Amino acid sequence: MTIEIPFAVNAFVLLGIERILYGSWFIYPESFKAAVRKGTFGESIKNEPLYWKCAMTLGTYIKVFQFSVVIFDLLVQCDIVNPMEVDSKLLALGVLLLAVGQGLNIAVFNALEGVGVYYGYEFGYPVKMVSLFPYNVSWISDPQYWGVVMTVWGIYFTLGASSYTVPLLETFWYVTSMKFLEHSRGRKLVKSILGEDIKIRK
Repeated sequence: MTIEIPFAVNAFVLLGIERILYGSWFIYPESFKAAVRKGTFGESIKNEPLYWKCAMTLGTYIKVFQFSVVIFDLLVQCDIVNPMEVDSKLLALGVLLLAVGQGLNIAVFNALEGVGVYYGYEFGYPVKMVSLFPYNVSWISDPQYWGVVMTVWGIYFTLGASSYTVPLLETFWYVTSMKFLEHSRGRKLVKSILGEDIKIRK
């Protein structure tokens, strides 16, 4: 007997991989560094001397899960239409979200650079405090993550997608990251359960 797992369950798991791994690097940076030097992620990562660059490279690979789920959903699970045929208000909202979302992502990288975005502070590198946009406004916290969320919703609105399951799941995981997995409260709780550090066996 074959049990068919609903797409939403698969999407939930695959989209969560990225967020859980990033959260583990935030909570246990020393364990990540030990795993890099052990060669857990391969020789090319092991030979990279800067841990934040290791995280950046791995982050690029991890994005495959996210993009694969979104593309599969749009091409197989959803009905989509030519943007020129989408309701004008929905199209305008989609384009606006895309523009703001990508604008926030670009602004974050310009302000923090790679070392700031990819856990440089947690890995022990000097990361400058910035007061540039988007960190000089009070109307949005965690601008990079909200930028991703807005971008995903923008894509779905622009294409007139018939289902918003994936954008909802993405929103759940990114909010979970912001409020727990990459937050001091999450770090404190996880460490109280799993311990101060996770040992990497040789």
